[in-house]
Amino acid sequence: MSGTAGEARLLPLPYRLRWRPQGVLPGAHPGHGEGTEGEFRRHVSLLRHPDPRRLDLRASLRDPFGELHVRQFAPRRAVPVAALVDLSGSMRFGEVVAGSVADLCALLALSAQRAGDPFALFGADAHLREDACLPFARRRGQEEEVRRRLAGVRPTGGQAVEGLIEAAERLPARRALVFLISDFLMPAPEIARLLDALWRHDVVPVVVEDGRLEAALPRWGLIEVADLETGAVRLVFMRPTLRTRWRREARARRQAREKLFAERGLRPLALADPLDTEALARRLMEG
Repeated sequence: MSGTAGEARLLPLPYRLRWRPQGVLPGAHPGHGEGTEGEFRRHVSLLRHPDPRRLDLRASLRDPFGELHVRQFAPRRAVPVAALVDLSGSMRFGEVVAGSVADLCALLALSAQRAGDPFALFGADAHLREDACLPFARRRGQEEEVRRRLAGVRPTGGQAVEGLIEAAERLPARRALVFLISDFLMPAPEIARLLDALWRHDVVPVVVEDGRLEAALPRWGLIEVADLETGAVRLVFMRPTLRTRWRREARARRQAREKLFAERGLRPLALADPLDTEALARRLMEG
């Protein structure tokens, strides 16, 4: 199903981790350590792991040396899932926060709840926005509260790096799955500082962008340009050389951003409007 998630009843999406979570809360993901149930890992000698309750008679009878074997399992654990949302002024275009971003976060909240994982929402501009935050929880109906919070918030001026770093400090010490949702229009050193603040977590950068902004640039004519960070508006006389330079600089920003992601082993996810749930499902199952 493609389209805006809010147009129909939300359906949870499965997701796969590239690592084994720690902790004690039961969940859906194969975790570190050993347990009496969960995902089967291997057979080991009873002498190595003296627990007769896990004795596997078939494996033992097949052993040519007559050694007894027991089953080892990887326990299933819960993993914290968080959405960190950029609410700076540049995210004001096209009501994207109340639209595709709200749809994405609601879908993530529902998917986490169905998997038995706690979910939290952190929205930030220059500071953490308490009106756009929800603490970690695993309760039913959380996705609707997430949608209401984001639908009612208005992005403001100023870069969100400091606020998002403040949100990173609220994440648990153990590894979490973090969706970092932003247009990433801040300078490259600031992006690097934000990513480094999230170093202990499994981060999925979600890049919010509107390709129509570049595609709609005329070769000639007056256009009104608004700086969403400051609110300033000015007229610009567009001409072919300026149009080419504009696009070249936008391409350079994208390449610098992709380089920062690649250096940290991160694979970004593009967020379009409306939300493409099929592309999201494929990306989540890739781990």
